[in-house]
Amino acid sequence: MNKKNLELITKLRHELHKHPELSCQETWTKAHLMEFLKEHTKLEIKDMGAWFYAVYRCGKEGAKVLGFRADFDALPIGETCQVSYVSETAGQGHKCGHDGHSSMLAGLALELDQSGADCDVILIFQHGEEIGAGGLECSQVIEKEHMEQVYAFHNLTGYPEGSVDLYYGACQPASVGFTILFEGKTSHASQPQNGKNPAVAIAEIILYMNELLKEEHKGIVLATLVHTEIGTKNFGISAGRGEVSMTLRAFYGEEMDELQKKLCERAEELAEREGLTVRFEETDRFPDTVNDEKCLDLVKSCAEKLGKQVVVMSNPFYASEDFGYYLKKCPGAMIYLGNGEDYAALHTTEYDFNDHLLEAGVDLDLEIIREASKAPSVR
Repeated sequence: MNKKNLELITKLRHELHKHPELSCQETWTKAHLMEFLKEHTKLEIKDMGAWFYAVYRCGKEGAKVLGFRADFDALPIGETCQVSYVSETAGQGHKCGHDGHSSMLAGLALELDQSGADCDVILIFQHGEEIGAGGLECSQVIEKEHMEQVYAFHNLTGYPEGSVDLYYGACQPASVGFTILFEGKTSHASQPQNGKNPAVAIAEIILYMNELLKEEHKGIVLATLVHTEIGTKNFGISAGRGEVSMTLRAFYGEEMDELQKKLCERAEELAEREGLTVRFEETDRFPDTVNDEKCLDLVKSCAEKLGKQVVVMSNPFYASEDFGYYLKKCPGAMIYLGNGEDYAALHTTEYDFNDHLLEAGVDLDLEIIREASKAPSVR
C-alpha cells in the first residue's frame, strides 16, 4: 500500500474514532467518509440515504464485478484507553473497530483510484450493523450492480497480530432478541385467586427454553435469558403483567426459527391455561453468515502469496453479523484479521482498533481483486 495513503486513512480512522455515532444515527460519520472520498478520489459515489457506496469502473466490457463492504456504526460503550483521539461523546465509542473497517475500505478506494484494477469494484459503506439494521437494505446493491463476489473484514482478538483467520462454513450465527409478554389481571396480594398472575407461565417458559436446548440439533443452538420482570416490588399487589427476554442464536438460521416457533406455541398454550393474553416482540435480527468455500480458498491463496500467517479456525465466531444477508445473495466471505492473542477484547472500554491492520487489510483486498479478476467465476 502506498505510504501516503496509509497516513491518510490512519488519520481518517482517528477522526472517526473521536466522533462515534450509534447504529442508524451515523449522519456525521457517513458525511465525513463521503467527503474524504470526494476529496481524494474520482470514484463515483452513490448516496443511498443512511449509507452509500463508491464505484470503480475498469472500463472493460464483460469485466467481473466484485464487492467489498465495511460497517461504520459505534456502540453505547465509553472508553478508558489513553489515546490522543479519544471519543468526544460520553458513553459512546468505536468498541468493535468499525472505524477501522471503514477506513480500510477508504484505503482500498484510494489505491483503486490511483492504480486501477482489471474488474469493477463496488465499495459499500454500511450503517446499523450492530443492531442488524443495515445489512438487508445495503445487500440490495448486489443485484443492482450485478456483483459476482462480495467480501468483508472484521478484526478479531485472540489470534496472532496480522494473521488472516478463516472459518469454512457457517462462521457466525443467526440471532434475534426475543421477548414474550404476558398480560393478566392484578389483585390484592392476599387474594391472588381473584387475579391472573403470569409468574407460573414465565417460570415454565424459562424451564421449557432450557429443555429445548437439550434436543438434538445439526449445529450449535443457544438461548440466553437476558431479562425477566413480573409485576412491581409492591407487596400488596399480586402481579398482573410479566415478560421474559432472551437472545436466540443458531449457526443454521432454520434451527433458530424452529426454536422461536416452539417457544411461541408453548407461550400460547400457557396463556390459554392461565387465563392470560400473550404477545411477542423481537429486535436485532441477524441472519446466519455462511462463507463460500471457493471464495475462502481464494482468500487463503492470496494471503499466503502475501506472506501472511493464515489460521484456519477450529471454532466459529459466536457473535452475529448482518453480512450474512449479502452472502445469501452472492458468493463471498467474511475474513478476520487478528488483533493479537492478548489484545483487548471487542466491546470493552479498553478496546481500540489496531492500526497495524489497516495496511494488511488493503493489501489483501488488492490481491483478492487481482486474483479474482483472473479466476473462473465461483457462481
